[in-house]
Amino acid sequence: MVLKVGIISTYWKPHFGGGEKYVYNMVKELSLYEGLDIKGITPTPINAERDNGDEELVVRLGEETQIKDFIGMRKWFDNHALPYIIEEKYDIIILNNCRVRYHYNIDFVNLLKRNGIKCGIVHHDLGWGIVNTINSHYHEDWEEAAHSTLESIEELRDAMNKSPLVTYQHLMMNLDSPIYFQPDFIIGNTKWSNRFIDIDESTPKYVLHPIIEKPPKEYPLLDKVNITMLNPLYHKGRSYMVDLINDYDHKWTYRVLMGSYGNGQNTKDFMRMINDSWAMKEGRVEIVNYVDNIYSAFASTDLFIFPSRYEGYGMAAIEPMLIGTPVIVQDYPSIIEAVGEGAYSIKWGSSSTEWTDAVEEILYDSEEFEQKSLKRGEFILTRQEEELDGLIEFLEELLKTGVN
Repeated sequence: MVLKVGIISTYWKPHFGGGEKYVYNMVKELSLYEGLDIKGITPTPINAERDNGDEELVVRLGEETQIKDFIGMRKWFDNHALPYIIEEKYDIIILNNCRVRYHYNIDFVNLLKRNGIKCGIVHHDLGWGIVNTINSHYHEDWEEAAHSTLESIEELRDAMNKSPLVTYQHLMMNLDSPIYFQPDFIIGNTKWSNRFIDIDESTPKYVLHPIIEKPPKEYPLLDKVNITMLNPLYHKGRSYMVDLINDYDHKWTYRVLMGSYGNGQNTKDFMRMINDSWAMKEGRVEIVNYVDNIYSAFASTDLFIFPSRYEGYGMAAIEPMLIGTPVIVQDYPSIIEAVGEGAYSIKWGSSSTEWTDAVEEILYDSEEFEQKSLKRGEFILTRQEEELDGLIEFLEELLKTGVN
């Protein structure tokens, strides 16, 4: 028996970001398995340059112009996706990027289930309400913060249960949890995030950490720098990046990868913060909006800093490890779940001085940190093979048990 699985994503790699990359890599790797027929299902992009030419991995239906708003998205689903899914007799459909604010997805789930199709949701990261609650409970111990947050959620549930008009689904809506859509199952990208989205354990869940593509065997090198950093947004730890560049005591060189946030207000704000630094005046800072191959940048630096205050996972911190580039992170739980002991971790909310000290330590003796980084990268590649095997078993079991 061939298991037929489709993953609906409103956009497809290379358009948008980590969520699209997550499902693209999932489809790419699972397509190699015997007994599994898996496809991405997405609108046809307006820009032909965004078409990867990966017809074996994706089915393009309708046009991207049809999904500009909720009404357009619903029409695309009714007129294109649903008829195709039914005609092709899919066993399982997985929806990508399902925030509660994408309320049309509840109709998708219901329609699929009415047609006898199991429907799951990919959960990438927690809503800001939960993130802020966890952070407010943090006092140098993330487990205590998690425990206090779960207690707060339980208290909210108990209070809401006193009203006959309020259901568990309403609670999940307030928590921005995919449980709101009442799917048959959830695929989460970290154990950490999965802890907070379904306190009653009402729905089967599986953790598939983001799939990392193996680095190419060859890639061009850039000019060597001491420090590389990525996406200088506030929640990405921009203040630490700015303070390092503004440091007067060192003559370090920097490369800032602006990513998908380049050429906008974010770039203007960041440049305003560093323009008067000696590093800028002396030409020691390179601002890069785009690189053809990210490994060109990671191989051309002494270390990569990843000071994010919060991440759903932190894939960008993993990629340098695959080639042995040392990485510094804040010890946010989902990020540590990604990097393990392979990165130099700094206490969440530490001072910029501690970041400077960490950079000095790595630059002084990089070999130890290069080996740790490379070892973690090797572990990640092995783990993801095991998790992909486990995901197939999980989906097969769902069909056997008839979970709804």
